[in-house]
Amino acid sequence: MKEYIFLFKGGKTNSANDQELDEHERAWDQWMDSLEEEGVLIDGLPMKDHAVIVDKNGASARQESADDSVTGYLILETTDMEMAVEMAQDCPIFDFGGTIEVRELESHLDDLEDDDDDDGFRDIAE
Repeated sequence: MKEYIFLFKGGKTNSANDQELDEHERAWDQWMDSLEEEGVLIDGLPMKDHAVIVDKNGASARQESADDSVTGYLILETTDMEMAVEMAQDCPIFDFGGTIEVRELESHLDDLEDDDDDDGFRDIAE
């Protein structure tokens, strides 16, 4: 199994009325529940609007997310990219014009070996 991250971009619900918001929240709950039931959901959170953009010249604050800003993430464990993309296609973020960038996460666990010293950590193989 491999780990994938879903980077949610856009999909802000600022223009939605109360009924649309309720329906949208239920859709998210159902989608997330289905991922949990399938046993693929590892972690995920929405992000607040405030961001600080850092480059070699320093940092600048951005109070509101731009349409292409990352608005949240999920980490899933699945067999391959094709399956991850298939799971993303049912996401409610598309209802409000959002997108999902799906990426495989780099794993360093393959480089670790259990050293049986009962410290709760695995040491890096040499």
